[in-house]
Amino acid sequence: MRRRELAGILLFAAIIQFAFAANIGQILYEGFSIEETLLSDLGVREQPSALLFNTSLVIFGILGMSIGVVLWPDKKLNFIPPLFVLCGIGMTIMAAFPITNEWAHDVGAFLSFVLTAVAALCGYWTFPGPFRRLSLVLGIIGFVTGILHKPEIHFGLGAAGSERMIILFFWMAAFAAVLFHSDENAPKDSLLDRFFAWTAGRF
Repeated sequence: MRRRELAGILLFAAIIQFAFAANIGQILYEGFSIEETLLSDLGVREQPSALLFNTSLVIFGILGMSIGVVLWPDKKLNFIPPLFVLCGIGMTIMAAFPITNEWAHDVGAFLSFVLTAVAALCGYWTFPGPFRRLSLVLGIIGFVTGILHKPEIHFGLGAAGSERMIILFFWMAAFAAVLFHSDENAPKDSLLDRFFAWTAGRF
């Protein structure tokens, strides 16, 4: 099995298990509101959803780190593999320190979500074709909402709505599909590759 294919499968598995756990957790969480309740609230120890949600975060974290390790030798992906490792570490930190431990949870959230947005932006410079433009748009949305979430600038969406804009599951699902079908042995054709080739040709 190719490295990218394995990484794509692992990423799909991470997204699917988290989506199931988050949806079931919302059912278990009494009074859950999609407009007012943060997803991170599902992991608060006193809630019946805590064990399921935090376990799902740990699984996501382990899979995220595994994806980074699997892709690490793939030099064409530039900074994306180490960013996935850091995102995975962030997920495990969020599971260990729920939102009631605000400072530690914020560190985990930054590693998980803001760096996922940075990985999406790296996708713009790494891949040709439509996925490049999708990465740029979703990366900007995720990065801006992630940075402005803490100072409570939510663009009228509220904290819960803004949080859901940070979590780039659409980009991760698209990235998993690209990994599954792309060829790591194909000629380099990213914007970074073209830039370096152009620069080398000038010197």
